[in-house]
Amino acid sequence: MEQGRRRVLQQMSLGVAGAALAGTGLVAWAQGGEFPTRTVRIVMPYAAGGTGDVVARTIADGLAKAWGKAVVVDNRPGAGGMIGADMVARAEPDGYTLLFALTGLVQAPILYSKASYNAVRDFAPISELATAHLALVVQPDLPVANARQLADYIQKLGKPLPYGTYGLGSSGHLQMEIFGRNARVPLTHVPYKGEGPLLNDLLGGQLPAGMVAAVSARQHARSGKFKMIAVAGQGRSPLLPDVPTFQEAGVTGLERQGWIGLFAPAATPRAIVDKVSADVNRVLTNADLRARMVDLGIVLKGSSPAAFADVVKVEQAYWAEAIRASNIRLD
Repeated sequence: MEQGRRRVLQQMSLGVAGAALAGTGLVAWAQGGEFPTRTVRIVMPYAAGGTGDVVARTIADGLAKAWGKAVVVDNRPGAGGMIGADMVARAEPDGYTLLFALTGLVQAPILYSKASYNAVRDFAPISELATAHLALVVQPDLPVANARQLADYIQKLGKPLPYGTYGLGSSGHLQMEIFGRNARVPLTHVPYKGEGPLLNDLLGGQLPAGMVAAVSARQHARSGKFKMIAVAGQGRSPLLPDVPTFQEAGVTGLERQGWIGLFAPAATPRAIVDKVSADVNRVLTNADLRARMVDLGIVLKGSSPAAFADVVKVEQAYWAEAIRASNIRLD
């Protein structure tokens, strides 16, 4: 009898201790706990060397300083960003594997029937980090000054004009396909696994045209390496105030500008998502960082998980309609 009573009291004691530990755990989760306690990996689904890669590494640097833990950028290029995105979608949802994504995150699954993820379903939005313009650049010897003149030039050329972008299914790819259809001219897409390799071939004269980040366009246009003839978006880029939009040149359908965001796997605890969001938003307020990003042609933004989730839903719906209307498929 006494032995049985001791056993019951021991089990009750263990139960109370367990409940106390569980309660402590819940409080820790609710406050974001000690996260992170080890290295955090940010997957960058494009090659190193482009503007996006510089932004990813700059953000990672800021988070590492804020957390006192290493934050590494892991470049996983390929398949229009889908290889890296799929890796994060399947990762352990503990906050230690994050995705640095561009607009292509919502575009690629619409372009590929066998896409392995859905941008809304499979990711937890953390923050919209920035917005950016893409610019259409051409070799300096092409006799064109805007998008309309380029369309006329291609018609007289009598064959498709090759152009490069930083990846299959990227914003640059879609925007150029929309340009070709709306301007009724033939184009040949040459995809790269990042902006760095694309710029190398543009600067080497291997490609007549390409869609690149506004800052890359400005930097190399100043040295006479190529000409800037159009920017995508509803208005001119603050970085390229003298370069007309596609719409100004009479070519519609390219009024969208790109965004850059940070995501976690969908099942990541909300407390972790909120903590990372709050911390990355603090990083984005750093005056020196903002100045460096302006030099790169990036307008830092910052937002809550809920606000960014709304952006992702709207963007997914917009690009689904634009891609279907243009009849663009990549498989």
